[in-house]
Order: sequence, then structure tokens, then C-alpha cells
Amino acid sequence: MTQNFDFSPEQVDIIESIRETDGIPGVAAAIVKDGEIIAADGFGYRNRDANLPTTAHTVSPLCSLTKSFTGVAVMQLVESGKLWLDEPISSYLPTFRTADAEASRKITPRILLCHKSGMGRTGHQSRMFTEPRPYKDRGELVSQLAEVELQTPPNATFSYCNEGYVTLGHLVEVISGIPLEDYFQTHIFDRVGMQRTYSGFSQWRAATDRVHGYRKKADAYEETELPEDYNIYLSTGAICSTAYDYANYLIATMDYVNSPLLSAGALDAMQTLSVADGDTGWGYGFGWEIAWNAGRKIVSHGGGLPGIATNVSMVPAEQLGVVVLTNLAGAKARWIAEQLARTVLGVPLLRPTLDTPLSLQTRYPTPEAEALAQYIGTYTCTYPGSEEERIAVKTDADELTFHYPDEQEPMSFIAVAPDLFMDRRWGISVYFVRDAKGKVNKLQRGGVQFQRCE
Repeated sequence: MTQNFDFSPEQVDIIESIRETDGIPGVAAAIVKDGEIIAADGFGYRNRDANLPTTAHTVSPLCSLTKSFTGVAVMQLVESGKLWLDEPISSYLPTFRTADAEASRKITPRILLCHKSGMGRTGHQSRMFTEPRPYKDRGELVSQLAEVELQTPPNATFSYCNEGYVTLGHLVEVISGIPLEDYFQTHIFDRVGMQRTYSGFSQWRAATDRVHGYRKKADAYEETELPEDYNIYLSTGAICSTAYDYANYLIATMDYVNSPLLSAGALDAMQTLSVADGDTGWGYGFGWEIAWNAGRKIVSHGGGLPGIATNVSMVPAEQLGVVVLTNLAGAKARWIAEQLARTVLGVPLLRPTLDTPLSLQTRYPTPEAEALAQYIGTYTCTYPGSEEERIAVKTDADELTFHYPDEQEPMSFIAVAPDLFMDRRWGISVYFVRDAKGKVNKLQRGGVQFQRCE
């Protein structure tokens, strides 16, 4: 565990310059190429108060980078013949249902893997941050989904849902007959040789070399706290690991010949679009986000919890992968990963600079001004555990612009399909929902549904 893999001077400068500019206390990163770790190291401090350095073996919550592990577990059960992707979840979990019993029977493992259940963000996760143990186990949380009103019918559109991944985690433990924590350990961590990767926060907190998370306000840092017990949400965001360990996982994820995890077909299925953002080639697979640039498929995912920001980006055709773990809320982990990938590819992964618009290619016709006008209005949402959020949707030429009360720079969105728009800065998709009369009355962004109020 003492082996070092040096970054090039250019790569060090990329990490340190972004770390300094954004005030990120610590960054752990690793690069893999052609089945080997070519760089892995830490920069800055895992604990800024004690001046303890970040290393390639600093243990950190992975946040939503966890989701691909859950995808692997589900696909392993599929390959063993114990699970069918298109069988209703209720066939395996009789207690699973939403407020719409008939629609619930249409929700399958495949639909949950790609966030098309229609549940979106249900509000159950917020209780994990305000109550010691709001749910006895994953089964109890799954049973409470019976109160959830669907945002859209199942399989209609993408709407990010952590509770869907909790359901998948419960599905894995029920079908395999062993606790999810043990399943991850024996079927993934041990197979890949991930010696400092843990299911849950208790072992992360007990680790000698472990990260402390921070949020920054003006020039002041505040150490953040995560729930004491977050294992109910293990399958959606509670695995803790290191840059070095995750690099080995990346190698196995792109090994289409001898992966210890899955067959080539199953790995490819996870990394292939299951929900598409129009005809752009962008969208979501099974626990992975999919993008395209210059004829190159990029498979990635980001993650965030209070005080932690993470990203993994890989180019399977080039056998290239980058993982970045930071200990600052909202840190530009994705941009660091993009820049590091560029140094290996020799060309930009997605764009040459952060201000360069993404190259989203679509043949969807540009809407006329009259068509765009139907989306104009103010949309509001009060997500459980947070204050009301407002978005003012306006038009600028042939694009929609989203304006926020805190006066941050408006985001511009282009149409890529009926009622579906994407922004050129981060590739975020927004879907507008119509009422029974065909009038736009809601919008969905990142699993949260906003109601039109004017």
C-alpha cells in the first residue's frame, strides 16, 4: 500500500491550480490507462485543522459514485439467472409499491437502474440528516414508498431517484440472501482487491488516513458532519474508498476480457444509454452517465454530500479512467477529471475551457419563439429539508434561460426533444410536464419537480 505513482508536472499544476483557486483543502486523484494505474496521489490536506496530508490511500465517502457498484451487483444476479431486468420489482419485493398501485407494477429493475421510475426525489433521504435512525432497515424504507405520488408514469422520462437505488440495494440482499454490506465486500471489493473500501461511514470514521469534509463561506471553512449511520442509503451513496482502490475498480470496469466483476456484455449494458437526452447521445445507463464528444463515448458520474465532491470519468475505447475525490462541498471535481483526461488523450475530453459550451449535437428543430413562449414562467419547489427554490424561465433568441434568486449567472438551455432541454455548460437536462389539457405546468430537474406558479 506504499507504492507511489507520480503525476506529471503538468498534471500536478492542473490539480494544484484548481485547488488553490477554489480553496479546496484536499484532492486525491488517480489515472488508469490500458489496465494499469499510471498516476495516484494526494494533494493538500485531508484534515486542514491538523495539517494532515491527503494521500492516494485517504479514505473518503464516494457519494453517488456508489451507484455503479449497485449496478454491478444487480447485473451479477442477472448473469447468475436469479434476476430479470424487465420483471416487475414487486415480483421480488411484494411490499414494493407507490401510491399508484397499477403504475407500480410497471416498475422494473431496469427502470430503477436508469432513474425512470417516475418517483424522483421522494423526500425520504432528508430524514437521514435530521433523525438518528428514521428507518429500521431498507425494507422499511421500501415499504414507505407506498405514500409516494409519481411525478410521471414509469418509463416516461429521467428523474433522478436515490430511493430507487435503495430499493435495488434491498433487492440485491433479498435475492442473494446476504446483507448488502457483505455482498459488496465479497462480490466486488474482494474480487477487485479493494483493501481500503468500506460499506458505510463507521469504518471511514475509524480510519487513520481519512478525509474530513468542509464547506466554505467567504474565507472561512466549517467542517461538515455526515449522518452517524447512513447504511440505509448504502446502495445509493455510502460506500467509502480511496483514489487508489477506485482506480483498481475502474480497471475492472473497463476490462472486457477478464473482468472479475461481469462479462463484457453486462459491462457494456451498464455503459450504454438506457434513457436518452433526445438524439444527443447523452443520457444515463445503469449507474453511469453517458456523453459523447468528437466521436468518443465518455462514461462518468459525479457525487456530492455535505463537505464532499467526487467525480469519475472514463473513455472505455481508450481504456482511460480518472477518479477525483475532494473534501469541499461543490468543488469542481468533474473539471479536474476532465483536465487530467486531456493530458493523456492529447485533446479535450469535453471542452477546452470551463467556459466553452459543450458540443451537444442534435437534429431536433429549433423551436420558434411562439413555441418557446409556452415554457415562460416562474416555477417553485419546496424540497423536504430545504427552503423554497424558485426558477424564472425566460427566453433569449432560440434558447430558454433559467434565472435564480441568488443572481447567479443564468443558465441557457437548448431544445433536444419535445419538452426536453439541455444546458451547454454541464449537460443538465430539464423536462417540462404538461397537464391534461396540454399546458406546461411543471418542470423536472435532477429528480426534483417544480410547480409553475405564473
